[in-house]
Amino acid sequence: MYSKGSPVQTYGGLEPRFTLRYALNDETSVKGSVTKNFQYIHLVSNAGTTLPTDLWVPVTKKVPPQLAHQYAWGLAYNHKDKYEISIEGYYKSMKNVIEYAEGASYLNATSNWEDKVEIGKGTSYGAEFFLQKKKGGTTGMLGYTLSWTNRQFDNLNYGKQFPYKYDRRHDLKAAIIHKFSDRFEISADWVFGTGQAITLPSEVYLGSNGEEIEVFDGRNGYRMRPFHHLDVGMKFTKKKKWGERVLVIGVYNVYNRQNPFFIYRDYNYITNKPEFRQVSLFPIIPSVSYQFKF
Repeated sequence: MYSKGSPVQTYGGLEPRFTLRYALNDETSVKGSVTKNFQYIHLVSNAGTTLPTDLWVPVTKKVPPQLAHQYAWGLAYNHKDKYEISIEGYYKSMKNVIEYAEGASYLNATSNWEDKVEIGKGTSYGAEFFLQKKKGGTTGMLGYTLSWTNRQFDNLNYGKQFPYKYDRRHDLKAAIIHKFSDRFEISADWVFGTGQAITLPSEVYLGSNGEEIEVFDGRNGYRMRPFHHLDVGMKFTKKKKWGERVLVIGVYNVYNRQNPFFIYRDYNYITNKPEFRQVSLFPIIPSVSYQFKF
């Protein structure tokens, strides 16, 4: 990465952590924490495509490590170790986060990636709710997160704040397990997430030389469709003298949700207009597993 004989850049710093928990009674407690962290590798995402082109890159002399301060607080309730409820809030500020510069191509490997990124700052904050039933014939959990994750760069998006690629406003997961006996149980879980933030052109026109020119209203100004699916399973257990055998039959994505994997621009020759099309992966998938435990 550097020419022979050039000095090597080193980084370091203190990462203090402070955590406090106070029990109001035998079942209820409040807690809070303050942390400072350095991260010495960066995730660089390309906002110009919805393909999975993220790269992990190390810190260098030009790109310093990411610095984050996080503050969290919460309330937890545990009833006879049978039911657990918690509510938490958090706020995280970040410095030295990176994004591809405007017009930079991640496909061009002839130039250094350090010259293709901008350095800025970011914030992430929100609240989490968690409910769990731990004991009984029917157990399960429900978790929900409401969050905002944003980025700001002086040379991107006209200096205006924009949602990060992985900003997910709503994140929900629900799971339930019902045990009919020691030999048979069924389970189901459902997940839902706000669609990924993406950058798409609002207009396309031909330039003087016949080349396509795309016009963008803002960075990550559009959202893919929400992501969700339901999975179910049945578990058959039989104990033997030598151990235990387990048969599991499951179905992933029961209602065959066509979740978006990436979006690309195409041309519709029937309407004579360009249009965006979605590519999906992982339709309904049945599975069977057989295990021996001894």
